Amino acid sequence: MEEAIPLSRGDVHWVFPDLEDTDAVAGALTTADALVSRLAGHLGVRAGRTGSVLEYLRLEGHVLAGVFGCAERPEVSFHARLYFPRRCLWDLRWGPPWDVEAEVRVPCDRETDCGGHTLAVSEHTYVTPVDSARGLVRATTWLLTQGVSRPPDAWRSLDPGCGCLPGLVD
Repeated sequence: MEEAIPLSRGDVHWVFPDLEDTDAVAGALTTADALVSRLAGHLGVRAGRTGSVLEYLRLEGHVLAGVFGCAERPEVSFHARLYFPRRCLWDLRWGPPWDVEAEVRVPCDRETDCGGHTLAVSEHTYVTPVDSARGLVRATTWLLTQGVSRPPDAWRSLDPGCGCLPGLVD
């Protein structure tokens, strides 16, 4: 069971347990939150799973080391995440490094649904909490740029159902 926790009700130490000065990281997360909110507003949808834009995620009572955000329409979805990559749920190590990813996806329209196709992606790895949070700002800026670059229904033309066309890469 997943639980999405709004950024405003979470704790940055869930992602960066050893962080002493939280101001720069918190400021960058707030900026990324505003960018995803702008994208959701442009798309005319609610941002995030709870409507609170960026969120921390708990899975089965464990805090996973990540911040997630999304703006989704039936035709296309935009996702951003900053997390420590883990091998499994029982992997209790923390970063560095931290990964920041942003992607644009469309749902699969084939008879046998594969779950969707990634059309554009931005992926980067960072070794400090501040760089990671600033990387999330860059990723959400990139997502906003992608989101306003074409109407939501135009994304399908980049993937006519086969998932075989090359996507856009940052």
